[in-house]
Amino acid sequence: MPNLTKSRHKNLWVAIFLSIACVSLLQSTSADAHRSFFKGLSDQAKGTPSVYQTPRTSRHYTQTSQYLTMSDGTKIAVDIYLPDTVKQGSKLPTMFEQSRYWRVIQPKSYLKFLYWTSLSLYRSEFLSHGYAWVVSDARGAGASFGDRPWEMPPLDISDSKEIMDWIVKQPWSNGDIGVVGHSYSGNMAEFALLNKHPAVKAAGILSSPFDVYADVLRPGGLVNQPFIDNWMQLNRDFDSDMLPRNLNFLRPLLSHMKPVDEDKNKRQLRRAVAEHKKNSPMSLDKLNFRDDSPLSEKDLHPTKTRDVSVKILQRRYGMEYEKMGVDPISPSDYWKEFDAARVPVYMSAGWIEGSNSRAAVNRFLNYTTPGSKLILGPWEHDFFNISPFTQGGLSRFRIDREMLKFFDHFMLNKNSLANDAPVHYYTLGEERWHGSETWPPKNSAKVLYLEADTSMKETPSKVPQSTIYHVNKESGTGKSSRWDCLLGNVLFDPYPSRKQEDKLNICFDTEPLKENWSVTGNPVAKIFVKPSGKDCALFVYLEDVAPNGSVNYVTEGEVLCGHTLNATYPLKYKTVAPLRSFRKKDYKPFSPGEVRKIELELFPMSYQFKKGNRIRVSVAGADKNHFKVPSFVQLSDKIEIMCGAQHASQISLPVESIGSNQGALEKRVTGQPLNLKRAK
Repeated sequence: MPNLTKSRHKNLWVAIFLSIACVSLLQSTSADAHRSFFKGLSDQAKGTPSVYQTPRTSRHYTQTSQYLTMSDGTKIAVDIYLPDTVKQGSKLPTMFEQSRYWRVIQPKSYLKFLYWTSLSLYRSEFLSHGYAWVVSDARGAGASFGDRPWEMPPLDISDSKEIMDWIVKQPWSNGDIGVVGHSYSGNMAEFALLNKHPAVKAAGILSSPFDVYADVLRPGGLVNQPFIDNWMQLNRDFDSDMLPRNLNFLRPLLSHMKPVDEDKNKRQLRRAVAEHKKNSPMSLDKLNFRDDSPLSEKDLHPTKTRDVSVKILQRRYGMEYEKMGVDPISPSDYWKEFDAARVPVYMSAGWIEGSNSRAAVNRFLNYTTPGSKLILGPWEHDFFNISPFTQGGLSRFRIDREMLKFFDHFMLNKNSLANDAPVHYYTLGEERWHGSETWPPKNSAKVLYLEADTSMKETPSKVPQSTIYHVNKESGTGKSSRWDCLLGNVLFDPYPSRKQEDKLNICFDTEPLKENWSVTGNPVAKIFVKPSGKDCALFVYLEDVAPNGSVNYVTEGEVLCGHTLNATYPLKYKTVAPLRSFRKKDYKPFSPGEVRKIELELFPMSYQFKKGNRIRVSVAGADKNHFKVPSFVQLSDKIEIMCGAQHASQISLPVESIGSNQGALEKRVTGQPLNLKRAK
C-alpha cells in the first residue's frame, strides 16, 4: 500500500539505479526471461495522451515546516513548499497531500551533494509551474503526535479539513486546493473529499486500493500473505522512526524522519514517536469474510482517539457497526459521498501492482463528475516500466506532467484536457498509448474454450469431457510479481520464470495465432470444476507463449471457489464483471460430486498477442508465494475441470476491433476536442 518512490529523490535513484540494475540482471537467469534492459525504447507517450510541457515559472523553492494544532489539541507536522518566485501579495493554488508514512525522507548528510532536496518527481513538477505544495504527516505517524486506532481512521478526515481551512487562510494561497496522493496517501486524498471542502477543485488518486477486502486483504477471498504481515511490520518500523526492514539496502543512504523546523533538538519528535506506541495493530488474522470486523473495541488499544473514532462509526452505521465488517475502513463503502462532492478525479494505476488497476477501473465506473480521468500504464507500484518488450528502469512516461495537465485544467483554467480522451491506456506488445471514451474500450468478446486435451479452441466440443488437475502446493508466482512491489520493492523483471512455474500447473494453449490480437479490458474465465473435497482455490493466469517457448505473464485472477455469486445481493458498486459478496452467508462448501461454474474476473490489461504466438491459460490451485489458505477451509488436492457440452469451460477475451481507437486518436491529432463526459 505505501509507495516509497513518492518519498525518494530523483537524483538518489539515478545514483543507485545502476548498481541495483546490475544485481537484478545477474539474478535474472531463467531461460524464458527474455526481457532486456537494452532492448528498444521505453514507455514514452506515443499516440494519446497528448504530451504536456509548459514553461517553468520557477526553478527553486523555499521549504519550511511547523506543527499545526488540531481542535482536539493534537499537533500535526506539515511541510510547506513555495516557489521562490512568490512575491509579496502573490496568490498560488495549493496541492495538499497527507502521508501515512514520512512526509519527507532525508538523505544522509554525506550524500546531499547528489541532489538538492527530498521531493518526489511530481512535487517538483508542480512547484516549478506555479503551485504551492503542503504535505502533512498523519496523526500517529511521522513527526505528528497522536495515535492511530486502526488504518484508515475517520480522524484523518477531520484533520484534512482543519489543514485545508488553514491553507486557504495563508497569504500565499489563492483559495484553491488540489488533493493528491499515491497508494495509502491516495486513499487519504479520497477520504478528504468527504469534507466537501469548497476550496477543493480536483483530486488525484494514484495506485490506491478501492475495496480494502477484495483488493488488499483477501483478493478472491484468499489470504494475501506474506503481504499483510510485511505491511503491518512496515507500519511498526515507520512509526518507530526506522526505515522498513525490507528496505535495508537504503539505510546507508537515507536518514530518519524529519522534525519540524522549530524542533531543533528533536525533543518533540521523540515525544511524538513515543505516542505512536499506542497505535493499535489491526486484528487481521480473524478476518475470513467481508462481514468479519477488524475493529472490535476489545482488540484495540484503549485511547481517546479510539473512543472518538468508534463514536464516528456509530453515528454512520449504528451501534452495531462491527457487523459491517471491513467496509467502514474501505473507500468503496463511501463512493456515493465521494461522488457527491462533485470533484473531478484523476485515477491512475500500473498494469502490474497488486489489484490497483482494477481499483482504478472501479473508481472510474462509479465516479460520475465530468472531467474525471482514468490512466493505466506499463509500470508497477514504484513507476518502473514492466513491459517485457522494452528496456527496464524508471518509466519514461511523464506521469508528473500528465497530472499537471489535469490539475492545470481545473485549477488554472488552462483548458489543457481539451484534446484528451477520458481514458488512456498503454498496450503492451504494441508499445503504444491509446485513448478511449469508456472503459473498457469498444471490443468484441472472443471466447476460447478449454478442451480436455489441454488445447483451446474457438468452438466448444459437443461431447462432455474432463481433465484432472492434481493440485501442486509448490505452485507459485515467485518473488517478482504484482504482489511484491506494493511495499517499495522494485520489479525490474516481473514474472521471469513462468515457463518453469507452468510445469506445476495445468495449461491450455491455442494454436499459433493467424493474426495479431489486441486484448484490452477485463478477461472473464468461466470454469466448471468438481473438486475432490469441500472446496478448492483457482488461480487463472493469462499468458503469451512465443514460438521459441518463452512465456510472458499477462494478467491473472484468483478465487476461493466456495465464495458464491449471489444474484440477490445488492451490488456495492459498479464493476465490469459480477462482484462476490464475500459474506459468511454466501459461502457454500461443495457437496460430494458437485460441479460448479466458477466465474472469475481477471485483472484489467491491454496486451497485443503477436501473430504466430499462442495464448495460454494456466490454472493452478495454489500460489505458495502470496496466498494462504483461510483457516476455516481445507482445500481439495484434486480438481476435475469439466469441458464441452453444458459444462464448456472458457475464457472470454475483450478483443479490440480493428481501428476502434482511431477515432479518439484522429480527434487528438486534428485538434478536435473530445467530449469529457462519461459515456453511459
